[in-house]
Amino acid sequence: MGRLPFALQLYTVRDHLEKDLQGTLRKVKEAGYSFVEIGGTYGLTNAAFKKLLDDAGLRAISAHTGYDDVTKNPSDVIEMTRVFGVRYAVIGGIDGRLTPDKQGWLACGEALDEAGAKLRAGGAQLCYHNHAHEFQQIDGEYKLDILMSAAEPENLAAQIDTFWVQYAGVDPVKVIDKYRGRCPLLHIKDMKDAASKDFAEVGRGILDWREIFSAAIVAETKWYIIEQDTCPGDSLDSAAISAAFMALQ
Repeated sequence: MGRLPFALQLYTVRDHLEKDLQGTLRKVKEAGYSFVEIGGTYGLTNAAFKKLLDDAGLRAISAHTGYDDVTKNPSDVIEMTRVFGVRYAVIGGIDGRLTPDKQGWLACGEALDEAGAKLRAGGAQLCYHNHAHEFQQIDGEYKLDILMSAAEPENLAAQIDTFWVQYAGVDPVKVIDKYRGRCPLLHIKDMKDAASKDFAEVGRGILDWREIFSAAIVAETKWYIIEQDTCPGDSLDSAAISAAFMALQ
């Protein structure tokens, strides 16, 4: 059903990383992960953080970065991907002041198209990670679709976040299918229940993983990335629960 490799978005255990980088990375490995997605280097250089990953037996497969970083300094982002040995650089969002209307979303899409072409020439793939607000509509179109329509698929791919799609009241399976061939990375994130809309460990919520994983295979997704924005208890324990679920898929 799942049968794709999975990684942990290190943002999940940021509370531990802020206190003990090296020790936490080793515990991530012990929790059942061999791969991670980077969400910051906690004051270290990329090279220094990469060494800590190596020492812990972890390999990065993607890294989050900023819209301004990608559009204004694409060469720096390319260098970051080379240092970490990753293919994917992911935009975690866009400042809302840049997207007040449809034209703003189109302009940002065009800027990401240009930046994505430069990244592609440097051996990297640019992706965009959604939250819930990208599923608000303008003239009957989702903001995400407006953004993505302004870029060539080879220059801008999607990192679909299942939780935030569900949060917006949209079916994650339909979104994955819509971006078939254009969503190499899938954020695997569960929701406790429809009433609270709280985060949950993967497999302990209401998302239909059988259908989501089936859609991802058809969509040619390459990686599942577990992320839990907030955890009811210890974040490393939550990460381990999600890893155990994914290992059985």
